[in-house]
Amino acid sequence: MGLFGPSKKDKKIYKLEKENKRLKKLCAEKDSFFKEMISDGLRHKSKLAGKHMRDLKDYKNGKY
Repeated sequence: MGLFGPSKKDKKIYKLEKENKRLKKLCAEKDSFFKEMISDGLRHKSKLAGKHMRDLKDYKNGKY
């Protein structure tokens, strides 16, 4: 914080942190829908859903 209150840099950092939190929440919501779609597809024996499940597993294991 500067002598006369928050600096422009501090304000920008605050805005970026706020935007980052919003995007993380949005990604979590998207991931939830995606997992629900995979689950439903697997129940209906979808090969594409199986591919997406494998890709998700690989992503979580750091293969991408």
